[in-house]
Amino acid sequence: MAWWETFFDDRYLRIYGPLASPEATQEQVEGILAYLDLPEGASILDLACGYGRIAIPLAQRGFRVTGLDLSETLLGQARAAARNADVQVSWHRGDMREIPWTDTFDAVISIFTSFGFFENDRENQRVLEGARRALKVGGRLLLDVMNRDWRVRQDIQRHWFEAGELIVLAEPWLDPVAGRTGETWRWLEGGEWQTMEFDVRIYTATELKAMVEAAGLRWLTAFGGWKGEPLTPHARRIIALAEKSEVGSWKSEVGSR
Repeated sequence: MAWWETFFDDRYLRIYGPLASPEATQEQVEGILAYLDLPEGASILDLACGYGRIAIPLAQRGFRVTGLDLSETLLGQARAAARNADVQVSWHRGDMREIPWTDTFDAVISIFTSFGFFENDRENQRVLEGARRALKVGGRLLLDVMNRDWRVRQDIQRHWFEAGELIVLAEPWLDPVAGRTGETWRWLEGGEWQTMEFDVRIYTATELKAMVEAAGLRWLTAFGGWKGEPLTPHARRIIALAEKSEVGSWKSEVGSR
């Protein structure tokens, strides 16, 4: 089985949950809303929504939010969290390569390097094509991914980190030819060593722009952070914005100048 079919379970919640600070989540939500500039009550699809960390705050702001995720474990947490927050979110279990909606949403978002899971670019391209179908004309796609230009400049060694009561050994790796990066996590629990592994395809902005446009979306711009920071080779993130246009062909924002 692929790593993403088993990774997002109770162990993921125990390790990642304590690492996601409320301050970081708030910054991301504020950035999403600033970049998308949506009207009140707009409809948003959160791809790989997980346990609702972003979807629920968006619903609390009055948006009509739909969350799609493959993990029933995370969706169960999301449903419970939405009930506790007294908000309505439409949760759906499914593969993000097979987005089932057409002309439905004002925005589609993919946050925290949830794009790039799959083994080849064609499968990742299907996610963008599905996002385009799901958007209304004039709707926007927001992609938040790790910046490959940043990652290849980092010499990240194995290290320990705290996750709640757990002490986890992270062993990161990078394949600059395949354009993939990942980590192996190991920790001692109940007298036994536990192991989890993940890896993702990371893109340059140039590669990402080409894929977005190949999916039939109009590339708008990209940022290097959630507060309008410029995209540079030293920015950790690429936060890209694209739009579904009625026009069958167009030039990019840069190319049209």
